[in-house]
Amino acid sequence: MFVPFDILNDSSRLWLYGSETELTKQQTSHISEKLTTFLESWEYHQQKLTTSFKISENRFIIIALDDREYGVGGCSMDGLQRLIQTFENDLSISLMNRLNVFCKIGGEIQCVSSFKLKRVANSETLFYDLTIQNKSELHSYLKPIKDGWCSKFCK
Repeated sequence: MFVPFDILNDSSRLWLYGSETELTKQQTSHISEKLTTFLESWEYHQQKLTTSFKISENRFIIIALDDREYGVGGCSMDGLQRLIQTFENDLSISLMNRLNVFCKIGGEIQCVSSFKLKRVANSETLFYDLTIQNKSELHSYLKPIKDGWCSKFCK
């Protein structure tokens, strides 16, 4: 069951995907249409899941699931991953490279390979932490590199 993002419980589970390039209006429209259709019918053991998504800053796809009632796993997760891969193929974008770091540099979002992070950022540079797992953490997913998983790449 697809619901507005804002009404999902703060404990809802999140999956975040960052696009290496800013999404165009056409790409955003395509993703929104396909993702809404998928989430409206997303099930786990034949139980409809309470879900939503939003696209933030024309760069990040944030999918949320209220898993208090049914949870999710196995084939259900495989379906979501296949959909994300379809977006990558259909739209010629990269969404699943977990070695990318999305930094806020000079007021702009820059996608930087973790191996090159030290060249363009320091421990105080803000980055978008796509590893957060709950909706309650969304307010703090933009944080200094020193407070995140990628801090080891800035030493």
